[in-house]
Amino acid sequence: MIRDFEEIRRIVLAKEKKTRLGVIGSHETHALEAAAAAMKDGIVIPVLYGIKEETEQKWEQLNTGLPLPAIVDCRNDEELAERVIRDAHDGKLDALLKGKIYTQTFLRAVLNKEWGLRTGRQLSHVLLMKVPAYHKMLFLTDAGMVPYPDLKTKIDLVHNAVDVCHKLGYDCPKVAAIASVERVNPKMPETVDADALKQMNLNGEITGCVIEGPISFDLSISSESVAIKDYHSPVAGDADVLLVPEITTGNVLFKALSYFAGMTMGGTIVGATVPISMISRASSGEDKYNSILVAAAIAD
Repeated sequence: MIRDFEEIRRIVLAKEKKTRLGVIGSHETHALEAAAAAMKDGIVIPVLYGIKEETEQKWEQLNTGLPLPAIVDCRNDEELAERVIRDAHDGKLDALLKGKIYTQTFLRAVLNKEWGLRTGRQLSHVLLMKVPAYHKMLFLTDAGMVPYPDLKTKIDLVHNAVDVCHKLGYDCPKVAAIASVERVNPKMPETVDADALKQMNLNGEITGCVIEGPISFDLSISSESVAIKDYHSPVAGDADVLLVPEITTGNVLFKALSYFAGMTMGGTIVGATVPISMISRASSGEDKYNSILVAAAIAD
């Protein structure tokens, strides 16, 4: 059980080698600031991909006292995406951090059949959240990559999130397949999918975790609600992974927790050959730093 990002930081610092981090669009202040902080803490060796003079100027403005990392000068998004993804494909980078680049251009490069980062598994976003009112970290998927996953895709989402948990030391993470009710209702497809995932888990088709579903959000994270409703499940009140039915639910959930509940977060795309830290453009330098921590912790 991981309680906060400081524990993840200790996991990263215990690794034998530093993560080679490609910063994609390094002429973006928050991404550069986060990479500099991770470099100062001895977590990563950054390689900066972006407009050279803008990157140099912003690095100087940060006043880190650190030597300027290597810069790969890229003048537009297409060149930027291809250069960094080719380098990751060739094993020169262990993880990526998205800075200032158009998302679709970047993802097209990731999925390039010749020199991209495909593994055959669905790419998905796993967001780690530290909510002050909860007793440990929550892993949310998918709130940033897959809009309307079908059952087959949800299986990959579970595998990806569980893999992240395993790399962080979890033996058997508890997965809550979220719905608004606990009963299967054919008119509510998310309840049907949640039940199917639970049955696959019970039958040994999905391993390495325990899945409950359909289960409401409150029963997933609140022991008080579990007691009041007399609900019985090893996941109830103690979920590690929240599998939301579609992207809007996840997006609203994490933004509500962030703005109203003082949540801190860090997220990464998994399912590619290297982890890709990518969260909202409005996210703070701290959130981007946390995303680097997650990527460095799970990078090979």
